[in-house]
Amino acid sequence: MKFLDMLRKIDEKSEPTKTVPDSPENDQKNTKSEVNSDTSTTEVAKDNENKDEKLPVSVHDKRIKIEEQMNDLSHQYAQLRNDLKTNLFTEKDDFEAKKETLDNYLKTLKRDQKESTEKLADTKAQNDDAAKEHLAVVNADRKELEQKLNDLQDQLKKLNSEIDTKTTHLKSLQAKLAQNEQSETDMSTSIKEEKDLQKMLVLMEKQKQSINTLYDQRKDLKEQINSSQENIATLNSQADELNTNISDVNKQITELQQKAQDINDQMKSDHNYRIETIAGLERHIQSLGEEHKKIDGELSEVNENIAYISKYIKDVFHSAYLVRDVYLDKDKEYYVAADDFDSDSSQNDLFGMINYLESKLQKPVTLVSTFYNNHLHEIIDQKAKDQHIAIPNVVNLFDQLQSSSNPTDKKVAIPENTEWVTRTDVESKDTFIYDQKQTLLMTVEYFTKKINRINYYKNDQIVKTNIYNSDGQLSATQNFNKTKELSEENFYRTDGSIVLTVIFDKKKAVSYQLFDKNGLLEQDFNEKSELITWWLKSISPNTQNAVFVGNNSDLLYQLIINSNSISSDDTILLLQDVSQKIDDVIALLDKKPELSDLFVQTEDDLHAIENKTNRDISVSVINTSSDGTLSLPESLKI
Repeated sequence: MKFLDMLRKIDEKSEPTKTVPDSPENDQKNTKSEVNSDTSTTEVAKDNENKDEKLPVSVHDKRIKIEEQMNDLSHQYAQLRNDLKTNLFTEKDDFEAKKETLDNYLKTLKRDQKESTEKLADTKAQNDDAAKEHLAVVNADRKELEQKLNDLQDQLKKLNSEIDTKTTHLKSLQAKLAQNEQSETDMSTSIKEEKDLQKMLVLMEKQKQSINTLYDQRKDLKEQINSSQENIATLNSQADELNTNISDVNKQITELQQKAQDINDQMKSDHNYRIETIAGLERHIQSLGEEHKKIDGELSEVNENIAYISKYIKDVFHSAYLVRDVYLDKDKEYYVAADDFDSDSSQNDLFGMINYLESKLQKPVTLVSTFYNNHLHEIIDQKAKDQHIAIPNVVNLFDQLQSSSNPTDKKVAIPENTEWVTRTDVESKDTFIYDQKQTLLMTVEYFTKKINRINYYKNDQIVKTNIYNSDGQLSATQNFNKTKELSEENFYRTDGSIVLTVIFDKKKAVSYQLFDKNGLLEQDFNEKSELITWWLKSISPNTQNAVFVGNNSDLLYQLIINSNSISSDDTILLLQDVSQKIDDVIALLDKKPELSDLFVQTEDDLHAIENKTNRDISVSVINTSSDGTLSLPESLKI
């Protein structure tokens, strides 16, 4: 809604409501009551008019009233403007998220298209040349083996023929040997049958030559038989070897035939697979192309929407970048770090951060602090109650140093002394104590009606200050030199023992001496940063699931962030006086692009960043403007 339209809406009067007519009786009663009421109303109106006439409104009062109305409208306008800006950037974020999703999907499609196209080309380039070459080698080997088989079979055939011939010859020799042996037997029988010894001798003499011939023949036949048997045995052995070789060759031929069959089957399978794969890839590539075209269309539409909204944002808000509130994660723990509590500005910043965080989170945050204040808890508790927020948890360096399990029951009290002259300041309620000569001896300052400090004087010059906690126990002492400068500050445990001494030289702390419970020097630090570092190691702050908040120039915040190497995602940085040094702030943001969550002090600071930022960033205001009014955009300022 435009600003002028909003003004018109406010100025428009609502239409009168229509009522249902009453019955005649009621109508008469109502008429009488209306006459009476109208009469009374008229009288009251006349009285009011008379009063208004008696109390004229000055031009100044009118101006004040107009300014109040404009201020109210400015708040409404600022809220509507902020809502519109948030809405536009949320819409832009939605489109950009969709664009990122589409871009990633498109990358996936392109990668799939490339891989599928390469696979298609590779599949089409595949052939059976290697398999055919392999098959040719197998067939050649098989033919070679078949030729070898034929040769072996021919050799076996010849060898079997030779064996048959040798066997026939052996049988002939064996027959001759048997005939030879039979001839010998016949001769022996004829000799045995001769009864006449003389004839026997004549016959023996007559057959002697024949017997010798038979023996010679037998010997020769046996030799031939042995030789023939050896030859046949050798030939049989050769035949067995040939049969073995033939069997091996037959087995190899069978294996090669099976191998050839396997190659043929594989070629057929590969061919069918290529056909199916090519067809599937072509369909898939076509589908990818259609999907690619569809996504291109959606992406083009999203880009047009982003361009439109970006132009709208730039035209309306004069910036292409979003400055939104800092997002607070309620599941995380928030720690506000502070080392300074002395000035009003530092207190305003500290309570501003605590108030903002707890108002948004609806739970307590934790204050981690290293400053000294003897009424820290009372101040924080009261501030939290005034702002209607939870009382934050407090982790304080001096709290921990000064705590004791056996606190003293010795409480501060102003003794009565008849030699003193006591006066009380009406405004501050502080007590001034003088001697009889009107020389100032001491002043007593109060905090919620309890003694807070006692300042001791000598020759009208402060020499020492005692500081007390809410229980009236001595908390710290300050010693001053002749030039009224702080020279030494001592801090005490609640049991009365000294725990820390700070030595000053020309208003600068040069030594931090830490004592144990027996009063012996335990640590001696040259700078407060050394004391804080020692303390941080002893408490070991939990950096898991934690967000640390603080001013970048704050000593404690720097030490926590640097010593624990905390990511910028887990920090919220407070920037001070941004509107007065916006160029330095922009330079800082350019130098540290990781900075994304910021706190600023005022609306002016926020507007300064909105007008100058060159990137999206989260900024929240922890305080209102110093005069209590809302800072308007330049176009709406008077």
